[in-house]
Amino acid sequence: MMPSPAPTWSMASPTYDSSMAASVDLIVFGASGDLARRKILPSLGRLMTREGQHLRVIGAGRSHKSTAEFRDLVSEAGGNRQLAETAEWVQLDYRQPSTFAPLKELVTGTPCVIFYLATPAETFSDILAGLSLSSLAHRTDTTRRIVVEKPLGHDLASAHKLNAQLAEAFDEEQIFRIDHYLAKDTVQNVMALRFSNSLFEPVWNRTLVETILITVAEQEGIGQRAGYYDQTGAVRDIIQNHVLQLLALITMEPPTTFDADYVRRAKRAALRAMSPIDPASAVRGQYEGYLDEQGVAPDSRRETYVAARVAIENWRWDGVPIFVRTGKALRRRATEVVIKLRDAPMLRIGGRRQRGIPTLIVIRIQPDEGISLRIGAKRPGTKFEMVPAGMRLDYAGLTKAALPDAYENVLSEVLAGGHSAFPSAEEIELSWEIVDPLVRAWEADGHPETYPVASWGPHAADDLVAAGGGGRWMVSGDEPGTG
Repeated sequence: MMPSPAPTWSMASPTYDSSMAASVDLIVFGASGDLARRKILPSLGRLMTREGQHLRVIGAGRSHKSTAEFRDLVSEAGGNRQLAETAEWVQLDYRQPSTFAPLKELVTGTPCVIFYLATPAETFSDILAGLSLSSLAHRTDTTRRIVVEKPLGHDLASAHKLNAQLAEAFDEEQIFRIDHYLAKDTVQNVMALRFSNSLFEPVWNRTLVETILITVAEQEGIGQRAGYYDQTGAVRDIIQNHVLQLLALITMEPPTTFDADYVRRAKRAALRAMSPIDPASAVRGQYEGYLDEQGVAPDSRRETYVAARVAIENWRWDGVPIFVRTGKALRRRATEVVIKLRDAPMLRIGGRRQRGIPTLIVIRIQPDEGISLRIGAKRPGTKFEMVPAGMRLDYAGLTKAALPDAYENVLSEVLAGGHSAFPSAEEIELSWEIVDPLVRAWEADGHPETYPVASWGPHAADDLVAAGGGGRWMVSGDEPGTG
């Protein structure tokens, strides 16, 4: 029997006190870069304005920049006035630990220091060495924390190496590996949907679920990210992290409590049950015009689209067809999970058999966050005719306040010391074990199928789902009763 859910739970670890956020230095390596300008600094500003957080942001990087110039940057990025006025800039060379000395002097006496690596992955090793050799990293001091952005490795071997480097300087409780999808309110709401509603958990298994479909569709192409994307591709960029983390939340067993350790343990068990993706059960695509994008190799075989079947070998999900897909330059932006329940028996009405309407549970992550339940209902009138009908929860309608950005949730949880929205080292490596065989096979041979911009991807992806027992791809709005 499933344990009775608690009415509320904390996303933060009980070993930390959120009041420590009143005296925090947040050191952002790469603070003048695109990620800091677009996401980190604006989210910090909103967090300080909305929740009264008090902290100082310190930019650290190789740029010749004065503190006054950095304060202007913080202000222009939408930062809170206090955030801009107290900001500091430290110029250093990541490869020279001696240049970290001014940074150490600046944070001496601060109760809590957070290091945020908003830099390319190739700089991680040097920064970690600099933090260790300058004694800025204290492995046993839980008030020293480090935040790491993806990519968390390029494959299993590099992910293992990065985790080892992090473990040399910091304890696992001090490490926060960002997957901003996990910080979205709607993703966090997956646990509430499953474990706080007796309507859903009893049907959440192979007996009543016919198929699970996960879509992460982007309408835009690669934009200015050719240098990164042409070396990475859709599998590494989206499937290995966002999609598998979301699938783990959808399919994991109920955790004993909703404390971070128990949630992570449940996700690890779900990931261990997922078999490595078979290249024969996957489709890759490349949108028309990709090879003409500035910075893309003219003979690139990099995939901008992937669809794959994921097999979960455990009691709850064995045999259930699970399909995931992601791509760029698709018809529209949509991230959602569709759970199709098994059809009810046919209805006999006046000597005529009438097929029922398949029941769909749709969890929309973005845009228009919410949940839809598509059921069958009688069409109004004198005839007994079944039609699709929908019940919809718009997540934004639960509050009059604006929903916080995912990065606001990420930063808030880092300040509070919580880990529920951050994958553990083992989760990262388990995810790479699932996708590595597919990546190696595709890099060794073959070419992606070209698909038109503003389509839903290669036709082969539709054939994959149909042949694998998943029926067909579904997206809310396109399906009656899900709009």
